[in-house]
Amino acid sequence: MATSVLITGSNRGIGFELLKMYLAQPSTTVIAGVRDVNHPSAVELKTLPVGQGSRLIVIQLDSTSPTDAEAAVSRLQSDFGITKLDTVVANAGIGKYWGLVVDTPAKEVEEHFEVNSLGPFRLFQATQALLFKASTPRFVVISTVLGSVELQKSLKIPNVAYGMSKAAVNFFTAKIHHENPQLIAFPIHPGWVKTELGNSIAVAIGSKEASITLPESAAGIEASTREATSGRFIGYDAASHPW
Repeated sequence: MATSVLITGSNRGIGFELLKMYLAQPSTTVIAGVRDVNHPSAVELKTLPVGQGSRLIVIQLDSTSPTDAEAAVSRLQSDFGITKLDTVVANAGIGKYWGLVVDTPAKEVEEHFEVNSLGPFRLFQATQALLFKASTPRFVVISTVLGSVELQKSLKIPNVAYGMSKAAVNFFTAKIHHENPQLIAFPIHPGWVKTELGNSIAVAIGSKEASITLPESAAGIEASTREATSGRFIGYDAASHPW
């Protein structure tokens, strides 16, 4: 039976690798949520290889918009005939300020929460009706151990804006797991991946660049999307992480 997957922030980084992986599978509708459908990186998505019976839909979905998620779902139903969503991956995120609490402007915290916390929150509210029409609905949040309260003891990183926003989205993901027994929901730490964000984190902790390649991380995420992971905070290698 045909499956449908929605991925936000899918025109670069981890989201792009996930999109390529799902799009290469047969009988799969892959929905790429992007901020600007006319951006060259979004237009280029239409040149990717497509599995037999599969198709790509590129749709506007800006995580900072209070209305984009609902509008996107409405268009998916009316314009593209989408009747269910098997998997939704909340991948879009930012990490652009690194500093101590005393030095961090409140505006930076607000901007990180807008994308990293409210973005997935709005996305779930908008997609939940279509998710629950699937036999095994999955809502996966791309998170990070930098949002772990317990690991602050060992990860000495000046990341209060980024970390707070990820801790909040981890709580949210656990909450929808407990509130919806039919839903597979979990946050996943993709590893220190060689993306623009991953490399900026590496520099913040004194490294030259991140160590994990995009295909490694994406493959781990796909392998982890199974019922046994729901309600856990896991890594791309399926290892458990403390909340």
